[in-house]
Amino acid sequence: MVLEILHEADKKRLKELLDEKRAKEEIIDNQIEPKHKVRLRKITKRREKRYNLTQTASILKVHRQTIYYWIKKNWVKPKRDFKGHPVFTVLDIEKLLEWKNSLKINNLEN
Repeated sequence: MVLEILHEADKKRLKELLDEKRAKEEIIDNQIEPKHKVRLRKITKRREKRYNLTQTASILKVHRQTIYYWIKKNWVKPKRDFKGHPVFTVLDIEKLLEWKNSLKINNLEN
C-alpha cells in the first residue's frame, strides 16, 4: 500500500516537472525568430554528423597518418566514439581546414 502511494506521488511529480519543462521550452521557442530556428537546426545537424579518420583525411587532402601525428602532438583534439576511435564533426573539420590553411600562409610569408 505504501509503495503504491509513493509510486503515485512520483508519477504526479514527474508529470509536474515535465509540464514545467515544456512551458520553459515554449517560452524559449517563442522568443527565437523563425529564421534563427532554421540556422540552429543546421548547426545542430552539423554537430551530429561525424566523420572517421579516413574520411577526415580525405576531406583535408592529407594522409591518415598525418592526422594521427597531429593528434600525437596535441595539435588536434578529436572527439571519440564509443570504441575510443577518433571522430570529427563538420565544425571540427572546418577548424582544421582554417588551421591548415593558416600554416600554408605562414610558410609562404617566411
